[in-house]
Amino acid sequence: MLCQIPEITKGVISLFVSGRLTAVDYRTKLQPAIKSARDNWGQVCLYIEADVLLEGWETKSLSGIGEVQLPPFDALVLVGGPDWVGNAVRLLGPFVAGEIAWYPLERKADAIQWIHKRSQLVARG
Repeated sequence: MLCQIPEITKGVISLFVSGRLTAVDYRTKLQPAIKSARDNWGQVCLYIEADVLLEGWETKSLSGIGEVQLPPFDALVLVGGPDWVGNAVRLLGPFVAGEIAWYPLERKADAIQWIHKRSQLVARG
């Protein structure tokens, strides 16, 4: 499940994830939010908060060519989730063009500050 949550900070897509994500979540929620951010703000900054029930992507979502491909982003912060999320972010980091970070849920305020600083809208005013 993927759903939008109240805006964490201006110019940042704010999402909550739980359970198993699907290609439908990707196509109907994530892709439109990213397109809108790029069109409206000229940047894609993502704040994604996960609960401990996050399992990852549905296998069939990942098996088809082009099913789930994260579009380019400027900054992405993942907050919380099971222990493997932090490890996945550390492994993924060198392979993505944008900045990426992970914070445990108890450091949510630090995660918000991290993504807030990377939002170009903050720099503009």
